[in-house]
Amino acid sequence: MTALRWEDVKRQAEQARTAAGHLPRSDADREAGQRRLDDEIHAYRLAEVRRSRTLTQREVAETMGVSGPRVSDVERGKLDVVSVSVLRAYVEALGGKLKVTAEFDDSSYIVA
Repeated sequence: MTALRWEDVKRQAEQARTAAGHLPRSDADREAGQRRLDDEIHAYRLAEVRRSRTLTQREVAETMGVSGPRVSDVERGKLDVVSVSVLRAYVEALGGKLKVTAEFDDSSYIVA
């Protein structure tokens, strides 16, 4: 098996996208895609915590005082439609505490 350099793999992938009629991806597109992926990973971990506590989405929704689809939004990483208060209620329904941190260069601040 021949080893491939990462740069070659990225170039081939970009060429395949172009050949398929897709526009080249900008750095902003890549960053947005990475954020979406990170959101999904974090949400999956939250769902794992819920399952480890043998709670259903319906039970968590009842504790939170919201609809089942709202819990599903949290667990699918749809953070663009979930408020901090809903996320806090979800985490608290699992017995946890939510901390929101803002990061700036060398400093970070807990904001919620």
